Amino acid sequence: MAPSIRKALGTVKDQTSIGLAKVSSNIAPELDVAIVKATSHDDEPANEKYLREILSMTSYSRGYVSACIATVSKRLGKTRDWVVALKALMLVHRLLIDGEPAFQHEILYATRRGTRLLNMSDFRDEAHSNSWDHSAFVRTYALYLDQRLECMVYERKQGGGNSRSNESTTDRWRSPPPNRSDYGDHDPYAYGSYGRSSHSYPPGNGGAGYDERQNGEDKKPPTPLRDMRPERVLGRMHHFQQLLDRFLACRPTGNAKFSRMILVALYPIVRESFQLYADICEILAVLLDRFFDMDYPDCVKSFEAYASAAKQIDELCTFYAWCKDTGVARSSEYPEVQCITDKLLETLEEFMRDRARRPKSPPRRLFLQPRWLGKKNQNKT
Repeated sequence: MAPSIRKALGTVKDQTSIGLAKVSSNIAPELDVAIVKATSHDDEPANEKYLREILSMTSYSRGYVSACIATVSKRLGKTRDWVVALKALMLVHRLLIDGEPAFQHEILYATRRGTRLLNMSDFRDEAHSNSWDHSAFVRTYALYLDQRLECMVYERKQGGGNSRSNESTTDRWRSPPPNRSDYGDHDPYAYGSYGRSSHSYPPGNGGAGYDERQNGEDKKPPTPLRDMRPERVLGRMHHFQQLLDRFLACRPTGNAKFSRMILVALYPIVRESFQLYADICEILAVLLDRFFDMDYPDCVKSFEAYASAAKQIDELCTFYAWCKDTGVARSSEYPEVQCITDKLLETLEEFMRDRARRPKSPPRRLFLQPRWLGKKNQNKT
């Protein structure tokens, strides 16, 4: 199909959806219209105006949140256009960060009720030629968002726990605001830090969400990471490593590497990975500090986490090198990624085997922490 014909058909479909939303929506027709406009068929990032309208309307009540999720889910379930699907996932991503906390719960409830939202495993684009790689990115992006949601829920259940104990889970994954777009004059993510407090609330809210206004009780401060029991530290590591795997899978392939829309979608994911990498490094440091005093089962789990992290960090360096070459964020924004050396892994494995031969916990031994984090070659391809 010729691009001009496809564009015209996309415009007709969007106008039809807008017309239907105005007359058939039972709860919030204006919300449905904004969602259709934010997930239109045109190959351009969503207009920030529509995203702000959605954020503003859904800050009033849980009913609007449910209606928003239902509309986005329906949009994702019906479309066979990778552009529409990608925009819908980008909207979900934005809502998880800047929207009300109720979005996390509602998405989980909707999934349990069988509503399709982040289940895009069978998505295939039928509107464009040579779009297999674009469809693959849509599927991996959905998997990343699904795992990210699981991490956010896990963190909330665990009560946080990062050493920066006053930071919320969402705040820890904020990205500093860019000075200008890396993809042109309009940057859909230049509205502020990639966190909840960046958007304007409706007048009269006083800056607080409805859940916060209704539940004003003081929250128990989270447990610092270094004070957690080993099983909690390892549990957190497991969730973060799963999320890192999902992030690494988001590296575009084939023709998708040259799509502006996909690079725009990739931008906030990459910036979120900076904090994810920092969190993983913090956990690795805590595990190393405790390793020689751990019980044998915890030693085994910690060594497995280190061995897995070593491979992941190697892949992360390769991904970051590609991102820098492609222009996804500025080189100065990236962390100085460091690798886990083979020497450290050999030391930990040797000690673990020694512990297996000596079941009883040995007395604490003096150990000079090796320089396990050597600088990684950032030009690795």
